[in-house]
Amino acid sequence: MALFRPKMKLDIFTDLDMKALREQGFDTILLDVDNTIAVPNTGSCDERAAEFINKLKEHGFKVIIFSNNSERRVKMFIGDYDFDYVYLAMKPLPFAYRKAARKAGSVPERTIVLGDQLITDILGANLSGCYGIYTKQLQEKDSRMTAFNRRFEKLIWRYLLHEKM
Repeated sequence: MALFRPKMKLDIFTDLDMKALREQGFDTILLDVDNTIAVPNTGSCDERAAEFINKLKEHGFKVIIFSNNSERRVKMFIGDYDFDYVYLAMKPLPFAYRKAARKAGSVPERTIVLGDQLITDILGANLSGCYGIYTKQLQEKDSRMTAFNRRFEKLIWRYLLHEKM
């Protein structure tokens, strides 16, 4: 089913080819936090994630941290960095993605969503017209809700997308 199919898959977020995506006309990226660019429930943004975000900016991307987490968790992740963010994003509802793209001064067609969940990140990207890129989760341990979603994701990968993850 196309709604759950990512446009691209990565083993880890740092594998993103920023130059190629800029050359394709993308100008904005919405980044999920937990299990995409940060280990869940850890403190602030680590050096690897901060370097990645800064490289995105150097390549000309407008970057928004885009999370269903509380503002407290997102601010804890951001720490002293000057990153734009949207908390309690209500993923996968498409209006949230469009609103985040507008916040960056862009449109969904030029916006990338990078996330580790089909049911939230990729589904919402596809429903809103954004370019969804799936990255494997950083660690196996999930919150209860995410663990529940992952069971369905395994079925989606196997029976709808005909792939194993």
